[in-house]
Amino acid sequence: MGRASRKKHGQRARRTASTTSTGVSGGDDPRTLGEEALGRLLRSNKPGQLSLAGAYAFGYGELGHAQQEGTAPGWYQEVDPLDALFLGTAWPGKFRDGFEFANARDAWLRLLHGTVQGKGIQRFVREAVSASEDLGMPVDDGHVMLALAGRLEAAGLDRRRLPRRLLPRTALEGCRAVYGPSPDLCLPDPPESAEELIRGFWEELEAASSADDTPRAILRNGLRRFHEAGLPVEEESGVLLPALYAALLAKPGELLENVDEHASAWALSLDDASTLSPVLDILLVAPELEISVADALGHLFAVPAFTESIPSEALLWTSSPGLALPRLAFELGIAKVSTRGTEITPDLLDWVGMHTRMRLSSAGLAETDGSEGTDDLQEEPGEQWAERREVVRDAVLRKVRKKSGGPADMARRSGCPVERIWNADGNSVVRISTDAPRGQELLESLRGQRHDFREKFGRDPEPGDPLFFDPGADEPTRLTKEYFDNMMLEMAERAMEEGIDPAYIHAWREVGYVVTEETRSMFTAAEVLAFSRAVARHQQAGE
Repeated sequence: MGRASRKKHGQRARRTASTTSTGVSGGDDPRTLGEEALGRLLRSNKPGQLSLAGAYAFGYGELGHAQQEGTAPGWYQEVDPLDALFLGTAWPGKFRDGFEFANARDAWLRLLHGTVQGKGIQRFVREAVSASEDLGMPVDDGHVMLALAGRLEAAGLDRRRLPRRLLPRTALEGCRAVYGPSPDLCLPDPPESAEELIRGFWEELEAASSADDTPRAILRNGLRRFHEAGLPVEEESGVLLPALYAALLAKPGELLENVDEHASAWALSLDDASTLSPVLDILLVAPELEISVADALGHLFAVPAFTESIPSEALLWTSSPGLALPRLAFELGIAKVSTRGTEITPDLLDWVGMHTRMRLSSAGLAETDGSEGTDDLQEEPGEQWAERREVVRDAVLRKVRKKSGGPADMARRSGCPVERIWNADGNSVVRISTDAPRGQELLESLRGQRHDFREKFGRDPEPGDPLFFDPGADEPTRLTKEYFDNMMLEMAERAMEEGIDPAYIHAWREVGYVVTEETRSMFTAAEVLAFSRAVARHQQAGE
């Protein structure tokens, strides 16, 4: 980009900052300081020669300019300060959608981990959360994002340039998270016993064990569901990856037509070093190379990870904007991050990721602005991969739509008295039959809560009133997370007296939910595995 273009970009960013801080005066106002800092950073940085603070200024300017011009893709509404920083390092490069952006962001952050620049990212996260707390606003609020620019210079994040080799265009060249598996990927030779293993795989399709946490077992469960929905599970290798994802991570409300996109985004989000990546790479390239289902299974059985426990890092969705900053904040010991959507705590991170991916897909936001005259971050190899994948996806979906237009949850109803009803936007309602003993107990508990509410406030609860309220408040006030945490700690201390393993209470507190035999059908396989592994960790720790 030439000097004139940089000047124009800086002017646009400063106009955006000025608009954001309209009505604010005074040299000590954080937003005024942020506007002034943006101007300095945009003048002292240029593409290819960026500090972390300068990258943030360029990313902030891109967000503001795209919004003013009406060219912002929908996923721009989901970004937070760390996303803006990464967007600035890649500018003027573009991303196909929010999923590709998030995977590229995470791959880039992994490259910086443990380096001097990685420590700078940690400082950036601390400054972003501190700015949010000081202003009493969400970390992704426009006022906070403007004020943050003024803090970055004081934090020293404008003093060290990012080496060109660490900028996304160079650092992510050929990266699996952006470009997909290598075109030269060499598939492992099937073992000599492949035919027997494949035959056993299909014979066990009807007798899947919920206790088996291997990719083999989870894929088998997904294919069983797809088979029951009438999909060609033995004919189309393009159904293998969606089947694995559907059985592991997909919420029942996810539309079937979105499952392939979500599955690919999830598969590419994993680090190259993950033991599961070779398994996912086979599933990704099988339809592209027109490998049959049987041959794909043969290659899978040659990978040890296919028959080993699925790694914990694969149980979380990370392929959305807005997830990296809170995740890094939690690693730094920060207990919570306030966003426009909700206050995120470690146990809510996966829930937030689920809602974000559902929002992006259901709103049809996974498109770029198609602007001409800009460089695309993803060049020829990635374009070829994306094009081939879309061709395969469309071919499979044509067959899928003929069979089913419903959600991804194609398992038969279990008849369980406790079930969760999901909507396509990620929201759900728990339904408990009052004919069951558990339903009767809950009904009596709710009646008791209504009685306590009337006793406390002298009236019946109205719409919007919390039925479970803070007993120490003068007005109906929802119970806080701190209240629940303290309550569960007290429960854990008394658990042994009640004949309960306290590890279950500690696991509940850690992941944010509890899985029982009665409620197991309400959770995804990933959630069940996350809870059971948390229980095992706390049992091993003697808690």
